[in-house]
Amino acid sequence: MQSFDRRKFYSFRADANALGGFLEEPFQKNVPTLAPVSLPPVGGFAMARSEAFTLDEIVSCSSAYTRVSGSEHADGSISILVTAVVEGLNLLEVVRAKRVVAQVSISIASGTRVPHISLTGSGFDGLEVAGSGPPELCPDLLHPKTDRGEPARALTLQQIGQVGLRQAERLIKGFEGRADGAHEWAQKRHEWMTRDPQSGNILCTLVDGLKGADPKTSNGNVVEIPGFGRIILGELFVSPDSVQLIAIRAELGCPVKGKIGICCVGGGGSGTE
Repeated sequence: MQSFDRRKFYSFRADANALGGFLEEPFQKNVPTLAPVSLPPVGGFAMARSEAFTLDEIVSCSSAYTRVSGSEHADGSISILVTAVVEGLNLLEVVRAKRVVAQVSISIASGTRVPHISLTGSGFDGLEVAGSGPPELCPDLLHPKTDRGEPARALTLQQIGQVGLRQAERLIKGFEGRADGAHEWAQKRHEWMTRDPQSGNILCTLVDGLKGADPKTSNGNVVEIPGFGRIILGELFVSPDSVQLIAIRAELGCPVKGKIGICCVGGGGSGTE
């Protein structure tokens, strides 16, 4: 019989999908969600897989899989791991990759509610965006260090907020002088991060830029492609109790219009002491 002496409990949240979205033009159609998976609130392990997929020659991949796991350990600590992988990606012949991985690890020490986050394992193998690539990943997020400069196992919310502030300032400045509304778009989307990155919600990116990209159309993790749309790479959203990483967000323009997300993972939870 279960004891009623234990007062602490934790409710897990973790989900992942490899690819999904919707099209508005030249026809209205949902892009099927590939390999969606969700972790039971009690924890455990789950995974999903999708074989070769293509949608009207607009987006395709050779395979995809996702997995989620969550555990509450004997010492009261919590660990969550969420992964999404897409292989052989092709989006309108403009975005190609051999392999895209989004992976988030969340650890919460016993007696606290403060998450520590690791993005180890996330990356882009053979990614090309309109002929540019590979991406330059942010070392402060992928390889964090302690205050003494030693390698750290995970990121704190404060460290992520500091990275987000620097990236937001750089992105907004990079769009200055544009007459096409890009600067206003950047301000609306990122300026709040320059005011108070420790307000509880954080937006930053795993991707600092693309090698060989045209500075007139590429700024940080944002790539604008005439006649195609906008690609946003490695977006990381963090709140005090949740994390979400989107490896590729495609905002398609004319003649194909719609939005597609590739390798989306998220996790978190809530509990009592």
